[in-house]
Amino acid sequence: MRLGEAGIPVGELIITTDGSRETSVFKYDQAWLEDSRAFALSPGMRLTEAPYYFNSENGSSLPSPVADGTPDSWGRAIIKASLGGRACTDMDFLLESADFLRQGALRYYDSRDVDAPALAQYDRKSNEISIPRLIDLEQFIIEARAFEADPAQYRENRAKMVGGDYLKDAVGTLGGARPKVNALDDDGALWIVKMAKMDDQYSVAHAEVLALTLAREVGILASDAKILPSSQKYPVSIIRRFDRNASGVRLPFISAQTFLDLPGTAAGNYVDIAFQMNEWSADPENEKRELFKRVVFNILIQNTDDHLRNLGFLYGGEGRWLLSPAFDVNPVPERGNTLKTAISDIHGFELDIDSLIDASPLFDVSEEQAVDIIGTMARIIKAQWRNVAGRLGMPSRDIRYIAPAFENEQIESAILLKTKSENV
Repeated sequence: MRLGEAGIPVGELIITTDGSRETSVFKYDQAWLEDSRAFALSPGMRLTEAPYYFNSENGSSLPSPVADGTPDSWGRAIIKASLGGRACTDMDFLLESADFLRQGALRYYDSRDVDAPALAQYDRKSNEISIPRLIDLEQFIIEARAFEADPAQYRENRAKMVGGDYLKDAVGTLGGARPKVNALDDDGALWIVKMAKMDDQYSVAHAEVLALTLAREVGILASDAKILPSSQKYPVSIIRRFDRNASGVRLPFISAQTFLDLPGTAAGNYVDIAFQMNEWSADPENEKRELFKRVVFNILIQNTDDHLRNLGFLYGGEGRWLLSPAFDVNPVPERGNTLKTAISDIHGFELDIDSLIDASPLFDVSEEQAVDIIGTMARIIKAQWRNVAGRLGMPSRDIRYIAPAFENEQIESAILLKTKSENV
């Protein structure tokens, strides 16, 4: 394993497969341990000469920061199809993901030779068609819809399609259940293109871009996102990749699941993340406040897909991490849902601002500050969400459909609490 374009040796990863059981062992490279630039790949893998062992019984046979660079359900389904539908191992998902597109900065080689090529290296000159430009996505949208409609038939016919693995090569390590691919803009920057599903009842693309736009309006660091028209019923959303800098250099990335050192899809809570920030954040005070604001926002717009892989961290230098821009933030209009990540072990999963205010000191936010933050955010959301939706070109029908996510009792309660505090 090496880090980034310079290919700095980080460690050795050995994966063993025995039937359905996979195991792996990781050991930091001695040169990395002695390097002044060295940092632990995750809080659960501190810099030490001792090896780390992993097995699939805990969700993945790969080390957590490595597993973060593998695809989730959508990407895995595409890879399985490209391999003829056979059972796949964690190593398959890792190495069938194009090196150029793999999330984060870790890269994999089968040799320590300085000039050894990266595994799954992508030759853009010979395969330029595999990663489309934003203005040329129609074939990918058509293929994604064909795969979604009939995966078996797609497997049988994909060799006849343009490029054979046309769709797979553009997916990279993208996860989630929704169809998506990577694409390049005219400046060579990578964007994630999220396409509508066949059974969508409204423009999910508009809803996500609306949420990310509002997140920035209330002071949250959020991913750049735009709407792109398509030939289908609904448009697509495009989200700029934040694990590459302006020059295209890869940035180390881990999920909150890895930040908490939790196996597989084990549930965690936001207060535990805040506590972990005390040791591992490059700026604990401001990062805990930023985390608190994101939990507030999730509750106010009913973002109930806030699992720990939808929250991430970028390397912040000196062995510490910083929250990545917010991503995969989606308002949910249906009532009765709960958060995927609990506020705390005590305060639970409910969309309840009172519980969050009670927990606010655990984020180093006083209850008075919490009321101010929550109330201010609620006022901005209530005042602006329809205007922002209109500017984005969201159809009136879809605005009505999504309205319960922005016009709910938590918004009203938050505004009332702030009004009372101002009148005291």
